[in-house]
Amino acid sequence: MKKLFLTCAAILIAVSQLYAQGEADMKAKFNELNKKLSQMVVDNDFEGMLSYYAENPISMPSYQPMLRSLDAMRESHKQQHEMGMKITAFELTATDVIVEGNIAIEIGTYTVSMDIPEMGAMDDHGKYMNVWEKQDDGSMKIKADIWNTDMNPWEMMQEEHGDYGKHEEMDKDKDDK
Repeated sequence: MKKLFLTCAAILIAVSQLYAQGEADMKAKFNELNKKLSQMVVDNDFEGMLSYYAENPISMPSYQPMLRSLDAMRESHKQQHEMGMKITAFELTATDVIVEGNIAIEIGTYTVSMDIPEMGAMDDHGKYMNVWEKQDDGSMKIKADIWNTDMNPWEMMQEEHGDYGKHEEMDKDKDDK
């Protein structure tokens, strides 16, 4: 019985180490892919970037409606480009990877610098999640993504415009009524 227990324990340890190694390898692969994707964003190579997406992806960007196709993603990019927005620096860093069957979930952080007409230079940072799906040819492509900023726009407005919009003042006004 003791021998069976030790054998089972050894197998569990070996499997968990293989699983952890698989996730570490995937994280390294995603970080290499992220370098390429980040450069494509800076170079405005949107078609190149879309080549990393599966057919019929779902994209959930900050402050925008959900995009449910490559064409919808192209149209969103076209609108941003026509507004004159230019990404000057972009970096994705995978921090966690979860692998389950043909799916890998990549969780990470991003930093971005951009020039926006009438606003000038702006920096942002936040978090993202990509759901990668193994394709029939063995490659991995993004099936769904979501990202959002860590920067609070209300705090930024307060810094820019003083105390305008503070909740305490709104609460005081309610109490005076």
